[in-house]
Amino acid sequence: MTTPSETPVSTTVSPEAVPNGSQLSLPVSAADGLVQKPFALPLDTSKPETPAPLTADQQAKYDTVLRAVSQWTTVPTTAAKNAAVEPITDDERLFLTRECLLRYLRATKWNVPEAIGRLQRTLTWRREYGVAKLTEDYISVENETGKQVILGYDIHARPCLYLLPSNQNTEKSDRQIEHLVYMLERVIDIMGPDQETLALIVNYNETKSGQNASVGQAKQTLNFLQNHYPERLGRALVINSMPLLFSFLLCLIFWVDILTMRQS
Repeated sequence: MTTPSETPVSTTVSPEAVPNGSQLSLPVSAADGLVQKPFALPLDTSKPETPAPLTADQQAKYDTVLRAVSQWTTVPTTAAKNAAVEPITDDERLFLTRECLLRYLRATKWNVPEAIGRLQRTLTWRREYGVAKLTEDYISVENETGKQVILGYDIHARPCLYLLPSNQNTEKSDRQIEHLVYMLERVIDIMGPDQETLALIVNYNETKSGQNASVGQAKQTLNFLQNHYPERLGRALVINSMPLLFSFLLCLIFWVDILTMRQS
């Protein structure tokens, strides 16, 4: 209901704001029905935040890391001491982008040796965990009820990942964690140019205690989020939280670095 001084909200975005020039009708309430088509691209009005330019010292540290990783010819296959090594693959070299190296430098507070070590540990983890082997066929049973959904973009063109624990449909297992890894990888796949972060929305409405992640799962999740997906969380929104969800919220807090907290 609006007063005479208020202007009703339009549910149609102007053609200029949509990449293909067509109008996009967005529901603003349950009465408007469901969104019938996925959002292929963010609106033209949604832009990634511009990163601060590197200082001379930061550029020098980046150059040092780049030289180091460019010389890698092999990567350990496991995190075990004296583990066997195998040749670095083309996909692994493609993983080591400029943006990736800078994320690891920022996450380690520009500590060059630590950033280099962490980058190598991430490549090893991706091999040992089998990130590339997590297929839609293997994961599909975990998402039959839609407990994780990738839909739309926020105002800074971050792709949005929704977690809906009340839709939990499987017993606690390693595959539940693999499901999250798989979805994170897919969110990263659809990030546009100059975009490095995602928006996470967690809705605990109607979630029961047995549907929440266990402490062990929370620790495992925290480990790979902190160490292998640094600087990937741009913004997080938790809805209908309860005390029993403390373990997950603790993971979320540790995943959000100080820079992200200042931006939110």
